[in-house]
Amino acid sequence: MTSDRSVLEQIRGGVVVSSQVMDPRSPLDDPRILAMLAQTGVLGGAVGARVAGPETVAELRAREPGLPIIAITKHYEFGTDNYITPLRADAEALVDAGGSVVAVQNTAGTRPAESFAEIADAVHSRGALVMADIATLDEARAAVRDGADMVGTTMFGYTGDTKGGARPPLALIGELVGALEAPVIAEGGLWTPEDVAACFAVGAHAVVVGSAVTAPERIVARMVAAAPRRGGETS
Repeated sequence: MTSDRSVLEQIRGGVVVSSQVMDPRSPLDDPRILAMLAQTGVLGGAVGARVAGPETVAELRAREPGLPIIAITKHYEFGTDNYITPLRADAEALVDAGGSVVAVQNTAGTRPAESFAEIADAVHSRGALVMADIATLDEARAAVRDGADMVGTTMFGYTGDTKGGARPPLALIGELVGALEAPVIAEGGLWTPEDVAACFAVGAHAVVVGSAVTAPERIVARMVAAAPRRGGETS
């Protein structure tokens, strides 16, 4: 089966909204609610959505039949470093649920099972595209060699070599754009319209915005940081 590369044109120059639960205590952790949050992003002009889990993917696909959906799972296993869609079975389930693109982490360190290339082959055989979540140029090059259709800067700031780096990683985005033929997706640390503009200025194909628009607890926390009192405190 040939992967539908028209998705790349659908998201070119646009904002993809990431609708995921960032705090395990969040009452929003429900596929229906997360799909509706993604839909509100579409109402605001988003060209696609990034969501986690086959249930949320299926819910969003039923609501938005033509929307580009970047789908992931998070699988944490002791002793392994790669946790974003590191299993072929999970990747296949995401495509079967309606994912247009499956994002797969490809950073230095160990994996729980299949290689990035094996997962990419499985996704392509089902007609979807693969986005590599990376933190460095070397990781991006390896991912493209092994089948990635696009690369995202998702993991910058979360790996040993990049922890503490400024986000969004404008220097990395520019480096990737100059070195790769694959589209570069800016993801991670975009909080303002100025961040979005800066990412496009250095050549990003599209940008992913998450916490700044779909994580109420983080949005409120930024406001509370400027207040003399926060919830839970006694006078």
